[in-house]
Amino acid sequence: MDETQHFRLAGTTAVEMIDYDHMDGHDVIYWEDIELAFPGVKHVKCNGVIVKPLRDSDHKRIVPHCIKYHPNVVLDVVVSSSDVNTSADVGRTMDATSASTMEAVVESLQMPQLAENVPSGDRLSALTRSSTLPSMGTPFNLKRRLTFKQIAAIARKDSVESKVEQMLVSSLPSELQVQVRASNNVRESLIQAVKNGQVNQSNEQLIACLQELGVNVMEIKNMASMIMDLVSKNYKLTSENNDLLTRVNEMQDEIKVLQIQALDRLVFLQKSVQSLLTQTYELHEYPIPRLFIILPQDTSSWNPLDLLSNKVRLYFLCECGEHTKSINTKVPHHIHLAKHDGYELARPNEFFQRYGRYVLTILQMFKYGITVAGVAVPALTQLIRPDDVDKVTNSLKFLTNTLEPGVNQVIDYIDKLSTYQGLVVDGLTEQMDGNEALEGADLRQLELFLKNKDEHRVLGNLYRTVTTEGHVKWVCIDHYRENYHEMTAKVFSDAITVLGGTFEENIGRVEVTLSSKAQADQFYQALGRARSVHELKLGLHWETTQGDFKRLRNALPKTGVGVLELHLWYTDGPISDRLNRNQRYDPIIDIMRHPSIHSFTIKGPRNFSIRSSLLSRDDDFPNLRHLGVFLSQWRSDMRGLNCLIAKSSNLSSLALRSGLMLAFSLREGFDALAFPPTLRHLDIPLYQWRNDIPSTAYFISKALDLGLTVGTGLLGNDNHYFLEAYNAVAGHRTPSLAFKDWDLCIPPPPPGKSDQKMTTHQYEHLLKVYWQYSNRELDVKNLDEPIADTIAKAMHNSLIFTKLYLGQESQLGDSLVNNISSIVSKSKLSFIKIYTKYDEGRVRILDSIQWKHLRTLWIYLESGTFETSIMRALVNGVKKMSERVEIEWFRFYTETDGLLIPPEGDLLQAFVASTSVEKLELKVDMTVEQILSLLRSADFSRLERLELRTEGFDPVKVDAILDGLNSFLHVTKLKSLHLVQASITDEQKSRMEMKGILLSRTIL
Repeated sequence: MDETQHFRLAGTTAVEMIDYDHMDGHDVIYWEDIELAFPGVKHVKCNGVIVKPLRDSDHKRIVPHCIKYHPNVVLDVVVSSSDVNTSADVGRTMDATSASTMEAVVESLQMPQLAENVPSGDRLSALTRSSTLPSMGTPFNLKRRLTFKQIAAIARKDSVESKVEQMLVSSLPSELQVQVRASNNVRESLIQAVKNGQVNQSNEQLIACLQELGVNVMEIKNMASMIMDLVSKNYKLTSENNDLLTRVNEMQDEIKVLQIQALDRLVFLQKSVQSLLTQTYELHEYPIPRLFIILPQDTSSWNPLDLLSNKVRLYFLCECGEHTKSINTKVPHHIHLAKHDGYELARPNEFFQRYGRYVLTILQMFKYGITVAGVAVPALTQLIRPDDVDKVTNSLKFLTNTLEPGVNQVIDYIDKLSTYQGLVVDGLTEQMDGNEALEGADLRQLELFLKNKDEHRVLGNLYRTVTTEGHVKWVCIDHYRENYHEMTAKVFSDAITVLGGTFEENIGRVEVTLSSKAQADQFYQALGRARSVHELKLGLHWETTQGDFKRLRNALPKTGVGVLELHLWYTDGPISDRLNRNQRYDPIIDIMRHPSIHSFTIKGPRNFSIRSSLLSRDDDFPNLRHLGVFLSQWRSDMRGLNCLIAKSSNLSSLALRSGLMLAFSLREGFDALAFPPTLRHLDIPLYQWRNDIPSTAYFISKALDLGLTVGTGLLGNDNHYFLEAYNAVAGHRTPSLAFKDWDLCIPPPPPGKSDQKMTTHQYEHLLKVYWQYSNRELDVKNLDEPIADTIAKAMHNSLIFTKLYLGQESQLGDSLVNNISSIVSKSKLSFIKIYTKYDEGRVRILDSIQWKHLRTLWIYLESGTFETSIMRALVNGVKKMSERVEIEWFRFYTETDGLLIPPEGDLLQAFVASTSVEKLELKVDMTVEQILSLLRSADFSRLERLELRTEGFDPVKVDAILDGLNSFLHVTKLKSLHLVQASITDEQKSRMEMKGILLSRTIL
């Protein structure tokens, strides 16, 4: 790391380097060192702003005087005015024209100075002794020009010059003509003086004087000849300069054209950035941070010739700006890198195919720096704040010196990928289509590409906030604390804990279930003081009345809640409400109408109804973007719901669920309903009409007519019904589907209905449908031989699955094991979930796994007997590899109540010791000694999350575990320790937080 500060004299380009020192927690440069390098220094500037000297807490200058170190910046030194003038004179002298230089040479010629009051004899004697003319190397002395007049006064004014001399002298510059004529006059005067007998010197002296004058005159003439040669050369250089100037003018014209093109590109870039930064997101659309930058993992090893071998990382950005500023703020408020090590991309090529245009826009945005709509996008040098250099992670410290080349490498990377993979990212004008922002679905899929996600933390350690305009922003802890005080958040979190709920401060989400009116009043009071709650999942589990809903309605406007999910108890409510003209749920309508509520979901009540008369008012629900109605029983009268949907003019997503939803009533409602033009996604439970294929096909077709995406919901065991409905509409158009929580479940046929079992051709067709709309992960349950055979054949058609789930129902015979082994050997399985029981087939399947691709392994024990054969197969699989298996997530669960004992414990320990994991979850009963023994034997250099079953552990046992962890924390990256069913004190939480580890627990 460079340990010097770069300086340069203001107005110059030469750089001086001065070492910096570390003093009182600051990197500083002492003023004395600057004065030694730059005498006369007045002050130092950084980007035009004077760098102030460091002061202590009493605002006194620190002694010895010093300034703050500025990495990767050249500071300008300003000296006193005399020094500045001298520098300017030198600059002007160096830039003088050839004519000025020649004049300076002529003016530098010296003649001896003679006083006018000296007698003529003495004057002549002095002249003969000192009348030497300078050579070309004599220093300039322009102060002695007045001696020309003295010489002229002594010399004869009417001296006669030869015609040759006259021509030569007249061609010289005026001042040189004066010197030549003065010398001739002196010579003529001396000759005349000798003739007239006016001198007393001997003939030898006179002859010597005359000879010396003649030599001087010849020197002057030689100098004049040299000057004429210089003038000739100057003419030649002038001609060459003119040619060069013509070329320069042509280049300037070309530069102007390029500048115009660059300005056009910047205009497109600014429009795209403005579209990106001013895009408004609602809470339900904004599950994770949206601004990120992609940089090489190591710029020094970047290979431009082999793009696919390069590794890149994703870094999230803090979206601070005017909305995060508070009074007297001292924190900079421009977009910057979050304080996080970033995330390695699992499938970079596929990632750039999906997000290439978006990434390119952000990279170019930071390359130039732009300010749009109150959001400052700094240039690359300011992307990492100088104040954070000592606080950020090692990864970000590395980036401080590699940021600019890294951005250029990734931009070139995307451009080259587009050349041979067909990405439309190579032309700025092509990619700037005015809609560069990501949709919520795109953001959710972004997580699939991140290899080292934080399991219980928000990506990038960012916090979700909502501006006064209702826009969602993700900011770092510093900017979050500018508006939300830490003590207020802690008091609210404690109140939620007392009520048995959870508060995820990073995303502003509260989940709590209340069982009485008293608890509700306590919660509403705490909620009104918390400004950082944006998402509320609230359960009201008692005989709620209209009055209870009114209290909730009155409490919400005092909060910042924008997403509300309301769970009600499955009751009809008190008799008083049922007799009250069915007005029980009228306050719920008022809640949906509130301007801050963008997403509303209600679950549970059997008799929920919306009075159409209540909705016949002129007002509507323009704020509502998402509506979900999940009921235990659906009423046949849907007029109220239809009216609500019709009045939600900006509704984009609609989800409907019911345990007893009647297809005919919903179809009637659909036929009568005019969906708002903004609706884009319709999530309806197709599985509820498993015996009504025409209804299923009707809804898919209806959604296609409306241009909607159909969410299939939980298809479960009804794939064959879905496939028939799919085929009913797929013949005339390609359906737009979004599989949600759908596993490729292979169920046995219903009892006595073997004819309903899907054929091999149907399974093959279903696989292709699944492949077309899924994220290419296969979760296979209940495999039988024909299905496994179909999947194995499908592997030859590029259906490469990455996920395998062997449930407890799977009966693994020899033929089936062979097929599954064939599947896993051809797949790049990264995720395997196995429900184990004593079954040699599962062991054989484990033996066929390509372990080099495996990243996630979950083992569940279904009985009280530990499966030694399974663990032995795992250990053998690891031993097959020539290098350590990099499993990122190992989860080991057992439902047994007994302690883990040898030899099973030894095998588990051997397996953990043979892997290098990032997340380790052990849900198996062990003593403190067994836990510590297991931890001491493992390689935890990559470990970031550790979860242990510690049921019944009191604070003393927890202390023993924490003390044991201290011995190897220095070699881990541990960020999260989760203990199941343990008693944890606040002191223990604080102790681990000081080490950067989140200590949490689960209460089952």
